[in-house]
Amino acid sequence: MIRATSPLALAILAALLRVALVLALWQRSGATLEFDDERLHWQLARNLVQHGALRSDDGALAVRMPAYPLFLAAFAGFGDAGILAARLGQTVLGGAGVWLLTRWARDALGPRRAALAGLLATFDPFTAFFCNLLLSETLYIVLSLAAAYAVWRALARRTSGNHSDDLMAALAGGAALLTRPSAAGWVVLLLVLLLCARRGNALRRGLLYAAILAGLLLPWGLRNRALLGDFAWLSTNGGITLYDALGPQADGSSDQSFVADHPELAALDEVARDRAWRRMAFDSATCDPRRVLQLAAVKLARFWNPLPNVASYRDSPAAAASAAWMLLILAMIAVAAVRNARGVRGPAAGATASIQARDAAGGAGRLVLIAALTIVYFTLLHCVYIGSVRYRVPLMPFLELLAVLAICERAAIRAESARP
Repeated sequence: MIRATSPLALAILAALLRVALVLALWQRSGATLEFDDERLHWQLARNLVQHGALRSDDGALAVRMPAYPLFLAAFAGFGDAGILAARLGQTVLGGAGVWLLTRWARDALGPRRAALAGLLATFDPFTAFFCNLLLSETLYIVLSLAAAYAVWRALARRTSGNHSDDLMAALAGGAALLTRPSAAGWVVLLLVLLLCARRGNALRRGLLYAAILAGLLLPWGLRNRALLGDFAWLSTNGGITLYDALGPQADGSSDQSFVADHPELAALDEVARDRAWRRMAFDSATCDPRRVLQLAAVKLARFWNPLPNVASYRDSPAAAASAAWMLLILAMIAVAAVRNARGVRGPAAGATASIQARDAAGGAGRLVLIAALTIVYFTLLHCVYIGSVRYRVPLMPFLELLAVLAICERAAIRAESARP
């Protein structure tokens, strides 16, 4: 019999809740694709199915990384019904993400904390809502959790004889990179963690990770080299995205209406245009470094804003619920951090030390390290690139893990202090 708080039970519950949300929104809006990125992803998938070419309607061949359009291609042959099928497919991915998070929390923190972490992930309004959007966040969350969990397992292993965790970390990390180019630095950080491990053969596991990662990227690079004359490892969208974030018109949000001001770039090929946008972005940034720092502060505020940054979305009940949820998670982390800091100075300091020692042995320390690196990396990245609540969504599982660890740490200290 499946326990109500087991990883599988929570995964099924999460998937069912997301199915209900998708069906309710389908009744309201049908196959409408609200965002430009949704329409672009669907174009890429549809053209792959209909014409055998991963390209946009305007002929761009590497404007997005391939993993998410390939996922959508499984549904693109069914027309508008395929949009609903893709959204329902993402509800399964949402359940898989909850299963991974709960398994990781159970291994690292124990069953009680895992149950709480799984419940937070199950009812997370951000990840639930994004199942209804044809955006790469839902797929990326599953892949990033799989990679992070596998690295945690690899670091916990005492011997180097079994490389299954290294293999899974590399495969999931590579797939995450093929989904979102912004993950490039993060997968390198995971490699650094493997190389710095004190257990097992760190160099061997690092070389295995790097080799698999390169092997996954190579077909994409060779395909782009053959079609575009350039490997374009991270797509041809990086230049315009950087200009959107750093150009003279930049205000921290994304508004690519500036394209109309540069008609001379329309005559360039895809790769040359990408390089031109990137060069213009660097020129703008280097001309006024102070402005770049000011923009970074604006982007940081936008990235961590509990409310949607777009004014037209702020008055909805969903926006209020999401803001309340975000504030709850952040408050759990902040309040528990303050309490634990006081506990170290007080009578429970010895208990705290013993709890921390057992947590480190059980994997909590490694979980905190991986989660914190993930959160800090993407926060800093989006102080350079566009700051948006959307780009914070993949961090929600890591924030929820830290929140659970933080609040349960205090309870563990009290329990330890009560022992004779």
